[in-house]
Amino acid sequence: MDVRTLSRPATQLLKTTRQTTLLPLTTSRGHKTTARTKRALKIAPHDSFLPNRSQPFPAADHIIYNPPASEASPEHTPFIFLPPNDPRREAIQRMRLSSPEALGSVAGASPPESDADLPPAMSYPRRRAHYNLTEDDMAEMRRLRNEDPLTWSTNALSKKFNCSPIIVSIAAPAPAEHKKWLEDKAERRRERWGPIKTQAREDRGRRAEMLYRGEI
Repeated sequence: MDVRTLSRPATQLLKTTRQTTLLPLTTSRGHKTTARTKRALKIAPHDSFLPNRSQPFPAADHIIYNPPASEASPEHTPFIFLPPNDPRREAIQRMRLSSPEALGSVAGASPPESDADLPPAMSYPRRRAHYNLTEDDMAEMRRLRNEDPLTWSTNALSKKFNCSPIIVSIAAPAPAEHKKWLEDKAERRRERWGPIKTQAREDRGRRAEMLYRGEI
């Protein structure tokens, strides 16, 4: 078929397609997600930090302390680690007999601070225990709790009678109907969860049980 018999738009389409296919394609892909970035930045630890399983010590469950190389300072060397023929032992013993404060500066211990050197004391409201409830107060608390548990919640009753919410929950617990209503409300909220949130809550519960059993 001759190209000249084609219409002009079709000829232009063929030319455009031929030109676009001949252009070189260059693509580049970067770390657009957190998981890819973590995998790219994940570097294996040095061999000195890994336990040698061919030797009995250190075992695989031991902690290896491998600090960075630094110049040793005589001020930070404890007295117990000094060799017997080290002259610093005699110097420290003389300081102990002459002035204990000088020994503290050499051994790395700070001298006792005065109140002027300490930071200002923190001022925040502290909760004080109140033992002001009587039998009539607890009876009134139970009456309000049974009449309208929504309005007279635990926090509302604790503010009214100036006591702790724990005392309210012990002296005036919520009625059974209110507890059933709260459970149904929580169940309706859980039904709206997706599979990811449901699985996350189940995993959290299993981790809590393992923590209580001392497995993690």
